[in-house]
Amino acid sequence: MTALFEDLTKELSIFNRVASSSLQDAIGKASSWDNYLIDGIGNSIHSRWDAWLTNHPTLAWLFHHPLISFIIGSIMMVLLIRLLITIYRAIASAIDRMWLWILRSPWLLVKFLFGWEAKPKINSINTTVTNYEVTHNPQQLEEIMTRLEQIQHQQAQIMEDLELLKQRSHTIEAKQVNLTLPNQTRTF
Repeated sequence: MTALFEDLTKELSIFNRVASSSLQDAIGKASSWDNYLIDGIGNSIHSRWDAWLTNHPTLAWLFHHPLISFIIGSIMMVLLIRLLITIYRAIASAIDRMWLWILRSPWLLVKFLFGWEAKPKINSINTTVTNYEVTHNPQQLEEIMTRLEQIQHQQAQIMEDLELLKQRSHTIEAKQVNLTLPNQTRTF
């Protein structure tokens, strides 16, 4: 029985060595293929960038000038950081709105299913909403009533003036215009 175990362990160790070497070869080939691919893409981009800069010498000078490159790089870095901050805030705002909606959803479901909504209690007898404070002073009430009557009178006067203007415009449209030319009279 021990001979059987020894043979089995020898075969498993051989299998283990073959599998390990095959795995190492595959990893090495994949790594070299990745490196080849990355180097090819990098070389392609670099050669195109160099060709573009060769065709645009002024921009090449600006790109290779240390001070201008530093300023442009700084501006680009600030813009990139601002972009990332804006994206972060947008995502945070979306997450906040999502959580608020999730927390409100049971209440919204109850409102949708039953059409029920909590209404605030009204403790005041007078429910009219005005820009004035509620007053019980008779003098102020009289002044308010007088002002309201004046406004109503002005409104009626404006309505009458509008009716007059409408009638005048209809009569002007209805009249024919007579033009007199030398030696003849024309009616249009």
